[in-house]
Amino acid sequence: MSRSAPGVQIIDVTKVYRVGHIDYPALRGVSLRIERGELTCIMGPSGSGKSTLLNIIGALDRATSGRVIIGGVDIRKLNEDQLALVRNRQVGFVYQSFNLIQRLTAIENVELPLIARGTPEKVRKDRSLKLLGAVGLASKRNKRPLELSGGEQQRVAIARALVTQPALVIADEPTGNLDSKSTREVLDYVVEVNRTSGTTFVIVTHNQEVAERTHRIISIRDGLIEKEQHLQRIDMYSKPSE
Repeated sequence: MSRSAPGVQIIDVTKVYRVGHIDYPALRGVSLRIERGELTCIMGPSGSGKSTLLNIIGALDRATSGRVIIGGVDIRKLNEDQLALVRNRQVGFVYQSFNLIQRLTAIENVELPLIARGTPEKVRKDRSLKLLGAVGLASKRNKRPLELSGGEQQRVAIARALVTQPALVIADEPTGNLDSKSTREVLDYVVEVNRTSGTTFVIVTHNQEVAERTHRIISIRDGLIEKEQHLQRIDMYSKPSE
């Protein structure tokens, strides 16, 4: 991944779903540039195309037409195996429903992407425990999801998304199932990770409180970008002193 390239760039992207003989356009020619280290929010009504856009940005779905460039790499030229590597090595994912495996402990859930990568056991356990500590859950590393609160489960999910040290994290309604206190805790952690590590975040949300903590709000309607609102400047990140 090129460090000089924007985090994400999409150019005249369309996405059309076909059901029977009927075409349903979800995106109608969207162009967007997200800089490295940007914390971006995508908002819009249900059916506007925002989740489709997020899936294309995260290489989970292919555009019908147009270009999708992640870290300087045009992913439309990649085969399925290469796309899987992009998702495993360059992108982290956070979802509203947490998507934790119930039979696994917190640390085992965080480890999963590293197991898929073939990371040695000691390395992956050390890294996973460090991330659980960063989200305040080291003491609950052996708890299973049903033994954790909603906010704690989402923090485990964020730790899992970050364990591969991705340049880009996409989050689909990450606070949608959380109360206001847990929402603030999760959001504080996302903002801190973005500030200290320069990780690029793209978040879909209906929550105005979440949106207002980001650098930019992109409003989408009927498969098109309706407007953009810049809220704060993107600073070059600096790691905290030892």
